[in-house]
Amino acid sequence: MGAHIMVKDGGGIGAFLGRFPWVLLVVAYPAVLYQFEVDMASQLHFGFVYIGLGVFVLFVEFFKSGDINTASFFFDLLWSITAVMLGTALLTWFLIEGNSSNGPGWQQVNYFHWFGCAIVLGDAIISPFNAFRTALRNLGLGA
Repeated sequence: MGAHIMVKDGGGIGAFLGRFPWVLLVVAYPAVLYQFEVDMASQLHFGFVYIGLGVFVLFVEFFKSGDINTASFFFDLLWSITAVMLGTALLTWFLIEGNSSNGPGWQQVNYFHWFGCAIVLGDAIISPFNAFRTALRNLGLGA
């Protein structure tokens, strides 16, 4: 007299959106453009794509942290901290390399780089806060 309940593993696009560390794309995009010697300030369409990517990442990361379990929370924190470290290292590299007389010196830090840093820092602050708020709500502890 038992009932069998089948729970499907969350596959498909929703599971991919929830598991992929999207904020690393915000760090990887300027690094890839640097390798191809593309300047976002002189070729504005690359900069506007970067802004669109940043807004998309913020929305996905915010909704991804909306309903979360312990493992997801841990990996969300891990990827946020990793992105902050990599973003800081990349911005530091751009500041040193852009002002260096030894290096190529063509990559100057501009508005788009600072926008990317704001997205990375915003994700590192908002996503764990949203996950913690959701956990309190799920446990019935929040007001």
